[in-house]
Amino acid sequence: MGIAERVDRKITAYGEDYLLNGVTPEKGFFSLLDNTRMRIMLDDTEAATVIKPGLYLVTRATSVIAVDDTVLRDGKEYVVLKTAIERFGGLAVVKVAVLSQSSW
Repeated sequence: MGIAERVDRKITAYGEDYLLNGVTPEKGFFSLLDNTRMRIMLDDTEAATVIKPGLYLVTRATSVIAVDDTVLRDGKEYVVLKTAIERFGGLAVVKVAVLSQSSW
């Protein structure tokens, strides 16, 4: 079993449930978006649009999460500002996303 399969199994077993676009159930690990991660993922203009507290999401590499999608977690709605695929040896291992609270 390779690293991608092991990471996928950990996300499946221990990840937090969330709804993608209000209908698709997914799992992932959430953390608060700190300044370091925000500066790595976003440029200054994008960083200025984050409604705090923003979140950083690590989910399966096969997740179909994309920019402008919504994530519903703990009754709060977040908007996806940016996504990236993290690779190990050229193999997609996880997808990460920067989330901002919805303005409503």
